Amino acid sequence: MKTLKEDVRSRIVMAARSEFIKYGYRKTSMRTISAKSGVVLGNIYNYFKTKDDIFCAVLRPLLSVIGECMAEHSKGEHEEMRLDFSRQRQKEFLSSMLRIIFLYKEELRLLLFESQGTSLENFRETFIDEQVAISRTYMEQVETSVSPLFFRISASTWLTIIGEIVSRPDLQQEEVRQALTEYIRYNTAGWQELIKHK
Repeated sequence: MKTLKEDVRSRIVMAARSEFIKYGYRKTSMRTISAKSGVVLGNIYNYFKTKDDIFCAVLRPLLSVIGECMAEHSKGEHEEMRLDFSRQRQKEFLSSMLRIIFLYKEELRLLLFESQGTSLENFRETFIDEQVAISRTYMEQVETSVSPLFFRISASTWLTIIGEIVSRPDLQQEEVRQALTEYIRYNTAGWQELIKHK
């Protein structure tokens, strides 16, 4: 019985994902999700109370990965790794970014551009606030002072870069790899300079 329920839930989420990607959150109706999933509308409400709940279920795998990355980044025992500006560390960061972007490209586009009117519409601001807090804590530990506004600009820039990538379906992975490699090197050099002079 549990397997059957999970199958129904999965059909609802997959149908909704497809419709959200094609038409956006606001233009997708519960009736359409019902028709596309083959699940009677009344039965959908046994699994999800609202369309927003379904939207969050569609984005849950992406949000989990983002949460894991942020938790890893903010762990105290990884301070020495965060001070590591080596090419190897840059390659690891690049690999992680590419994996997330290409595995969750459509979900990222939904989150960044189609979440207005959902409980995730403030994701961008919340993400930036969390990054500022992590960065400030880190800079305090290495006894370096950097403007909170700079942290906001840095976090916002990363979201803009990701948004640019996911909003352009014509971009090939190699082109994205090259651009991100260049930006990571540029950004790393900037952080090295900033930490050196403070």
